[in-house]
Amino acid sequence: RRVHGIMESSIASKFKAAQALLLSKYKLDFSVISNLRKDLHKHPEIGYQEVKTKEKLISFLASFGVKVEEIKHFAITGFTYDIVGTAAAKGDKMTIGFRADMDALPMKELNTFAHASIFPNAAHMCGHDGHMATLIGTADILMRLKSKLPSNKTVRLIFQPAEEGGRGGEKMVLEGALEGIDEVYALHSWSIPYGKFGIRKEGAMTTRIVHFNIDIQGKGSHGAYPEVGHDPITALCQTYSSIHTILSRGISRKEFAVCTVGTINAGTADNIIPDSASMSGTIRTHKPEIEEEIKKQLENIVQFVPKGLRCEGKITYPGWSPAIMNAKKQAEELRSAVGELFGEDALSEDGMNASEDFSYMTDKVPGAFMLIGHVLPDRDVMNHNPYFDYNEDLIPPSILAWLRLLERRFGMSFDQLLH
Repeated sequence: RRVHGIMESSIASKFKAAQALLLSKYKLDFSVISNLRKDLHKHPEIGYQEVKTKEKLISFLASFGVKVEEIKHFAITGFTYDIVGTAAAKGDKMTIGFRADMDALPMKELNTFAHASIFPNAAHMCGHDGHMATLIGTADILMRLKSKLPSNKTVRLIFQPAEEGGRGGEKMVLEGALEGIDEVYALHSWSIPYGKFGIRKEGAMTTRIVHFNIDIQGKGSHGAYPEVGHDPITALCQTYSSIHTILSRGISRKEFAVCTVGTINAGTADNIIPDSASMSGTIRTHKPEIEEEIKKQLENIVQFVPKGLRCEGKITYPGWSPAIMNAKKQAEELRSAVGELFGEDALSEDGMNASEDFSYMTDKVPGAFMLIGHVLPDRDVMNHNPYFDYNEDLIPPSILAWLRLLERRFGMSFDQLLH
């Protein structure tokens, strides 16, 4: 049977049907969106440096009829644009925002295909190229329907920089990018089964995250005379090992918690005991009280373990992000939109045990976050892996999900507008 124009069969067939529907019904040339996605992938830019990325996106929007002077700029390289209907008003006034993140990761890509990153230390290994392409495709369709949309209905395109640790979402909110918005939505390609849409009915979609830096101060000396110095590397190693007892011995297995050390820095030569050493990491939890308990135990370790090795430890917390919280009503609407398009079996309660600074936006206004799965039997490459590449089959169903959501929230039908 057909569900909103898509014949139900295998997931792969549904997604191919979604692409065909975008062309036949909405006249969207997907090859243009695909070429944009590949160009963005090939020319990645890290947080707050997305200058060329922004130029390309604005150029595409301008080709759809967007008035560049009406674009609002936020967070150094971020921007928004309101697509406002021009037809007679209908029902209550409403503004819905869709966010796409823009930044790449500071890492080297190991893929060798034609659209692999040309830069040695920047790569779209988290799918933000696909997220941007999805929102551009959605904008193309909405701009062509603008003259038929009610004048009291607005869709805000939100292009956000620096999601990868730069807290671009927070900066966008603080600078007013969400002012006037009633609801906000975002999506993320993630390592759940291909064809599944992870949308929790309510509550946390991601983890809270706290970043920590640990500095160990010792006393440098010649490598041949370690007894003269106070070795900070030994103290750092002991501290590192002790940190990994927090979760196994100090936190209940019933609670979700992850504590990861991601960087260690010490020394400049193999015959020098350095003066200091450092490491940094993250704490991820669902509950503030568990986060606080981990921090308490971490601080005790950093205070006392180095002391036993004649060193001093210090811990600081340079940043944190809340969890993305799906609001009940908005999550229900999004789940219904996806279910109507692709069937109830496409829905899952999957979240992700990572953080995402869309959380600052759902802290500001009600909204929902959706994961779309990319894991296939012959290709299971997780985000942040140097061989990651966005599966473009996910773009058409994502665009349709946004359009169907708008139909539900605006109380209208694009079928009627297309006549």
